[in-house]
Amino acid sequence: MLLSRSLAGRRPSPWKGANSNFLSWIETFYVVASTHHFTSAAIQLGYSQTTVTVHIKALECQLGVTLFERHRFSKSVTLTNAGRRALEYAERLLVLADEMKTAAQSSDKEADLADSR
Repeated sequence: MLLSRSLAGRRPSPWKGANSNFLSWIETFYVVASTHHFTSAAIQLGYSQTTVTVHIKALECQLGVTLFERHRFSKSVTLTNAGRRALEYAERLLVLADEMKTAAQSSDKEADLADSR
């Protein structure tokens, strides 16, 4: 198997123990960064504000950085330097995840068409 051979000898994954909801955390991070508010992000995503907070805290813990400066008296947040850098990757990860889903679904539909012939 090509994948297992290419991964052989690599150092342990930094994502070992990462939650299976990692992509949801990335999406939440992206929306909070876009809206600058946890509440607005929660509304847009259909989550509670608590869920948004949990996602961001979990992602910050996994990455080992603070992604947002939280402003105590205004409810807005701004990205830290680490957050700005992470946002670049978050955008790319979300695009790739969408492309993967589309490609897999297209491949499945093509197989169904070939089987029906």
